[in-house]
Amino acid sequence: RHRGALVTVLAALLALALGALVLLHLLPPHREQGQPPPAAASSTTGPLCRHRSCQDKDPLTTRCGAEPQTLAEHETATGAWIQIRYSPVCGTSWARMWGAALGDRVEIRAGGADGPVYGARVTNRTEADTYVHTLMSVVDPRTSLQACFTPAAGGAKECFGAVAGDATAATAP
Repeated sequence: RHRGALVTVLAALLALALGALVLLHLLPPHREQGQPPPAAASSTTGPLCRHRSCQDKDPLTTRCGAEPQTLAEHETATGAWIQIRYSPVCGTSWARMWGAALGDRVEIRAGGADGPVYGARVTNRTEADTYVHTLMSVVDPRTSLQACFTPAAGGAKECFGAVAGDATAATAP
């Protein structure tokens, strides 16, 4: 009987201590009378550019790459992967590559044969182990996009396409 009472007392003390910790973390900090509430942190989310102001800029530093759509994806003969990316918020598209070798190159063309071409090349081991991406091109929904991969070791150039705004595009072979 004595052992059961001891367990009950310890459980009650533990519950009391846990309740006090929860209350301390849930209650707002104490403020002196007349002291203003702390200023809200300014919002630093969302892209830093939109549409024309994004032309020729990096999708990561402008935050356009925060929540993009992947329009198409292609595994190359060398095992590198290429994606055509699109940001509806920024109105831009770009290509990114990973699993590539030093010297491999990716390009994206927007708007057909006369459209601008943006390219990126793997220049060091860190880039080869992570992502490499092109600069952004401003596009409208329904703009045709083409990404091409050129292996540094030689071999055929591999290209595939997508349409801006078409997130239902099938993965390219």
